[in-house]
Amino acid sequence: MSDPAAGPAHEGLEIFELPDDPGEGVTAFADEPERRRAQWPGGVATAIALLMVVTWAVALAFALADVLELAVGLSYSAILLSGIALVAGIVAVVGDWGRGWGVAAIVIGVLLNPVVLLYALSWIGAL
Repeated sequence: MSDPAAGPAHEGLEIFELPDDPGEGVTAFADEPERRRAQWPGGVATAIALLMVVTWAVALAFALADVLELAVGLSYSAILLSGIALVAGIVAVVGDWGRGWGVAAIVIGVLLNPVVLLYALSWIGAL
């Protein structure tokens, strides 16, 4: 039997020994290019913002054609899409997933929001 105080019984097995230099043997991945961050969340946010603009344009067309029930429903949908585009744009900017597209979604979602446009145009009309 071996004495436990004498040391390990498996001397010579380098597989279990840690290298002296922590960076030793880590050069295998040094030549790989840096991974790019996903860009699609910002693009999706901008697409939702543009869908909001189209939805509200169609709602205005239906309002002019005296189909008010459908126009009101599409207007509410446009407001909901605006909020979704705003949140998705903020997530894209904060997460650095298509930051430019995320900023575009935020700008479109805020400035072309049907409620904001209604107040802005009413204020301009009152001047």
